[in-house]
Amino acid sequence: MQEVIVSASGYNVSEGVSLSWTLGETVIPTFKSQDGSLILTHGFQQKMIITAIEETIIEKVKIKVFPNPVTEIMTIQFDTPFDEEIIMDVIDYQGKTFKSDIIESTVTNKQVNLQDIPAGIYYLRLMKGKLINVYKVVKL
Repeated sequence: MQEVIVSASGYNVSEGVSLSWTLGETVIPTFKSQDGSLILTHGFQQKMIITAIEETIIEKVKIKVFPNPVTEIMTIQFDTPFDEEIIMDVIDYQGKTFKSDIIESTVTNKQVNLQDIPAGIYYLRLMKGKLINVYKVVKL
């Protein structure tokens, strides 16, 4: 199935001819009338598909990540403990993992030493089963 993510599209009907377009559609052939007054290029009609990329671990548990920006030690604070362990990863924008750890279910404060990773923008990913929370972290 063809899919496209676009910033512009449109639809118009005039004199019995309907036209719909999507910026970024895959183009197939182009046809021209013999006198060149009509040009027709067509592609694939796309379906709109929306997929969630992030879900909340538990809405009732408040999670604080501080300080942000961080120079050495980052703290992850939960207002109540979880019922199971959480997998923690610090990743960059390309998905490269710089730190990984498991936060036990009884922990409400977790300190993460970021002193040995380069300055930049990272993402703290907290996973509990299939549920994920992601936080943007700036390392100075």
